This record gives sequence, C-alpha cells and structure tokens, in this order.
Amino acid sequence: MRFANLCLFVVLVSLFFSSCSTMKLSDSYKSDGFETIRNQKILIVSRTPLDDVRKDYELAIAKQLQSKGMNAVASHVAFPSLERIDNKTAERIAEVVSMFRAEGFDIVLLTSLKDVQEQEILRRAGGYNSLPQYYSNKYITLRGYYDDVHAPPKLPPREQDPVTYVEKSTTFVLEAVTYNLALEEEKRLLSVTTAEVTDPDSGKGVRTAFAKLIAEELR
Repeated sequence: MRFANLCLFVVLVSLFFSSCSTMKLSDSYKSDGFETIRNQKILIVSRTPLDDVRKDYELAIAKQLQSKGMNAVASHVAFPSLERIDNKTAERIAEVVSMFRAEGFDIVLLTSLKDVQEQEILRRAGGYNSLPQYYSNKYITLRGYYDDVHAPPKLPPREQDPVTYVEKSTTFVLEAVTYNLALEEEKRLLSVTTAEVTDPDSGKGVRTAFAKLIAEELR
C-alpha cells in the first residue's frame, strides 16, 4: 500500500506540473510582399468581444513590436471609437480601410483566438497482474550462463494497487495576420502566424508569450 500511495503522489505531482505549458509556433506563412512591412506604421487590432482583453492584447503586442524598432500602435489608442465590424459588406470594409489609411496605417496586424480544443485521456498506473506485463516480457535470467532447463525461477510480480485517473487538457489556438492595405486586394496578405498553448497558467502568460512570438516572426 505504501508503494501505491507513492505512485498516486507521483501521478498528482506530474499532473500539477503538466499544467505549466509553453506557447509554440504551429504554422507560419510569409508572402513575397512581406518586406513591404518595413518602416511602416502598424495598427494592432485584436478581435474579441471583451474590450478589456482586446486592449491588453493590443498593448502587449504593440510594446513587443516597438521593442524591435517597429512603429506599432494599438487600435483602441489610435481609434478610440472603433467598433467591431459585424456587417462585413464590401462597402463597410472599404470604409474602414480608408479610415486606417487616412491616418497613415497601411499595415494592419489582426489577432484572434481561432480555436479551443479540449481533450480527456483516461490513464491507468500500476495494477500489474503478471510478470511479463511488469517486466516488459523480459525473462529474468543470465543468458549464456543458464539454459532453459536450469534457468532460475522468475521473480514474482510486485504487488501494487491500480490507480486510474483522467488527464484533461485544453489547447488554445491563436492567430496573427498582417495585411498591407496599400497593395492590390489579392496581394494584401503579408503573413499568417499560428500559435498553440496547452493548459496555460494564466491569461497574462498567454498574452505575453503570444506578443513575443509575433514580434519574432515580424522582425
């Protein structure tokens, strides 16, 4: 039983530390016109219905880009009255594009949460009920010194109570897309950066890591 309790403790500790996750780049694309982003004013727009979250992300990304020498401005700072575009007609989009360009923003960086993936995995630790299962089918003998007839007996299985637990994980998929509004519509897309983070410790940690990743991709 002491061994079973120790096993349970190890499982719980591993689950605790597995919640600490880092963000990783899952996909990246840059067009032939990507270099047109250089020395341009960049408008940061975060798509989310939560105003506070939008502001935090825009400011974090703008700060990271500025640290790389880029002229980046959060959209809620440059356009305090800017609202989410729900009616995405060609006329409405053209109106917003003209408004951005009139203020000197040819480059727009649009970020969003693209997907949330949840997963549950049933795991079992211990409960070995046979020697081959516990010892991975390895015969406990000194081959070359004993033959099958005189081989020593196999060791008995270790007694251990089974521990069954469910691992739950949540992966957030974030995306950053840059456009050059000064180019022809079919050539406006400059880059797409997709990142994933599983079981993050905090929203602030995700925001900071995402901002740093974007800055590295756009430098």
